[in-house]
Amino acid sequence: MNRARPVETLLAALASFTVSLPLLTLFDANTWVRPTALMIAVIALVGLGLRSVTPTAWIVILGQAAAGVLAVSWLHGRGHLYFGVLPGPDTVNSFGILLGEARETVMSYSVPVPTERGVVVAITMLVGLTALVVDATAVTLRAPALAGLGLLTAYLTSATNSGDGLSWHYFALPITFWLALLATQGIGTVRRWGTAVPRGADGGESDPVLGVAGAARLLGAGALVTAIVLPTIVPHFPTTFVADGLGRADNARGGGSVTLNSTIDLRRSLENQSQAPVIDYTTSSSTPEPLRVGILTDYRRGEWRTQFRADRTVTPGPGTVTADPDIARTEAQFTVQDNRLQSPQIALPTPLVGVELDDATLRESFTGAYEVDRTLEEYSATYAQLTPKDSDFGTEGPTPPGWEQGLYSEIDDRSVERLSELVDSVVPEDSTPLETARLLQAHFRSSQYTYSLQLPTPTDPVSGRQMMADPLSNFLISRTGYCVQFATAFIMAARLKNIPARMAIGFLPGTFAQGVYTVRAADAHAWPELWFPDLGWTRFEPTPGSRTGGAPSYSLIPTETGPAATATPTASGAVPTPTPSQRPDTDTETLPDAETTSGGPLTWLTDNLLAIGFVVSLVLSLLLVPVAAWMRRRRLRNAARDDAERVEADWAALISRLGDIGIAPPSGSTPRQAGTQLTHDAILSGESKQAMGRIVATVERARYAPPQASLDDVSGDTKTVWKAAASARQRSDRARAYLFPSDGMRQWGDLRADLARWPREAWSRLRRR
Repeated sequence: MNRARPVETLLAALASFTVSLPLLTLFDANTWVRPTALMIAVIALVGLGLRSVTPTAWIVILGQAAAGVLAVSWLHGRGHLYFGVLPGPDTVNSFGILLGEARETVMSYSVPVPTERGVVVAITMLVGLTALVVDATAVTLRAPALAGLGLLTAYLTSATNSGDGLSWHYFALPITFWLALLATQGIGTVRRWGTAVPRGADGGESDPVLGVAGAARLLGAGALVTAIVLPTIVPHFPTTFVADGLGRADNARGGGSVTLNSTIDLRRSLENQSQAPVIDYTTSSSTPEPLRVGILTDYRRGEWRTQFRADRTVTPGPGTVTADPDIARTEAQFTVQDNRLQSPQIALPTPLVGVELDDATLRESFTGAYEVDRTLEEYSATYAQLTPKDSDFGTEGPTPPGWEQGLYSEIDDRSVERLSELVDSVVPEDSTPLETARLLQAHFRSSQYTYSLQLPTPTDPVSGRQMMADPLSNFLISRTGYCVQFATAFIMAARLKNIPARMAIGFLPGTFAQGVYTVRAADAHAWPELWFPDLGWTRFEPTPGSRTGGAPSYSLIPTETGPAATATPTASGAVPTPTPSQRPDTDTETLPDAETTSGGPLTWLTDNLLAIGFVVSLVLSLLLVPVAAWMRRRRLRNAARDDAERVEADWAALISRLGDIGIAPPSGSTPRQAGTQLTHDAILSGESKQAMGRIVATVERARYAPPQASLDDVSGDTKTVWKAAASARQRSDRARAYLFPSDGMRQWGDLRADLARWPREAWSRLRRR
């Protein structure tokens, strides 16, 4: 029963459960509590049973991990198990889908997040992993201090993603169980530290646990009070630890510089619903264009990428628009007053005529994407707003650079069949490229499709099982998605009709207020661009108007010939004034107006100040006892009135340090007897043995020499003996001696006694007066 350690097991389980309770503040339902508690119980009971039958730590840990996998499979994977019992590839596949849904939910919603099935599975797994780590380190490996790091990480996951500060109750519960775990194992360990029994103040023997327990109570109480009082003084720091989604509570205070991820994880950037401002600008146009940041041409396995970097320097000043100069146009001014988009990215309207960037360098890629060599707070540009006629959308003329290499014509092979069926049903065979683009845009913007950040997985209508097709086919089946899915389907359909097409990413025009447009991170957007020789790259807008507003007037089917499902254009065909971007879980009127700070190391430091503070506090708490021991030894040595007292202080410090690693002389022994015993027990030889002999001889002379006699300094020899003795001990013994030296415990005990005695002495002096 002692090897099973039931008390430590219970405390570890309670610490793991209570550290997960702050998750109650992040989600809208507590349906995750029961399976999570069951998971913790399984891991605790399996560990208890395995420790009672085997002392091998890795067997216990592997057994707990296997039991955790079975438990989560039985709880959440029913219907995907072999023989209804064992998990298999189908189980892993289903969990992958659920975890993907959980990630999308967390990234898309602010607190409180909907507690969907995927979220429950994710929480069960994460808390189960925390319980396994805490039980393994604190109970199986008997390192409860190290288990505190796992508990701290779990706590920070909730604390740094809460909109406002957590109540101190959420911290007090897990820290109490952790301190109890430390105390339970620490007392037993202290009793086994060595053979030396320290003497009490009256010369009698005393239990070493009493001094340790007193110091521990003082340190523990101080740390607990500090942890509870400090958050009431220090404000809640930006919520950017785990997921941008959780940090977007109405009262959250995140922010900082912004980068639109334009390669591997475009999806995350476009799902980011943060209301942090990115760009504040003014424009002379009443119908501003979206601001382009990047161009992507290569679509593989559901992700858009680019293989080209901006390597051609563009001289700031008047430029040349790709479009035919005979096409009607107006030039508009674009002036950025506050930019938080990190270099090398820069947001610009297109087609660009000229740009003013002070002394920054503007570079252009092979595909026409722009980059800058440093982040600019302010810049301006001139761009052309084209008003093309149908006749301007001809096909005769130059092809875009890279067309011969298939840069704008490659199609996702996995979705060709389903995509071909769609195109054949929407676009007549003899349609022109403009008619094709208009019909495809009208189809995707119709009521047949739904804009949503939540991507459903299509199910087979017969079996009801989920169909794991490629991402594009999934969208064509479910007809639900956000701008990436709409733009991807449009681009692949256009390429299928031999029209050059590519993906552009950037931001919607933003929100207009008091003469200034404000673009927020939530305005991230993706749209297709098609090539027409007389126009160059031309924007279309297949994403529904609920997200983007009206489409460009040239892209709309004329009213008299348009299908019923197509939105009727306005009389002017203009895009309406931009409206605030709306989160799927937030009304427009309640959008928070978050503030941001400039980017760089200072922003990172500010955003992670809470985590840094916890780590620094943990390191300082571990140094409290060693520093106290060093101060005590130094104080006693400096207080010596002569060489004899200085030698006695060095001798006492050496005896105390050797006792910390379990080497102690017999009680009441003479210096020579003590030296002989210590040399034997510490396995001293060579220089260290000679150093011990010199120390003993000097101590004897100090005790029997005349007062004020000159004696050799033995501090160097004591260091030699200590290093030799410590090197022969186990690493855990050395770590314990360094972190919890008995001199440090005595110093804190003296401080505790002084603090307890001070009120009585003060009261006595007051009464005498």
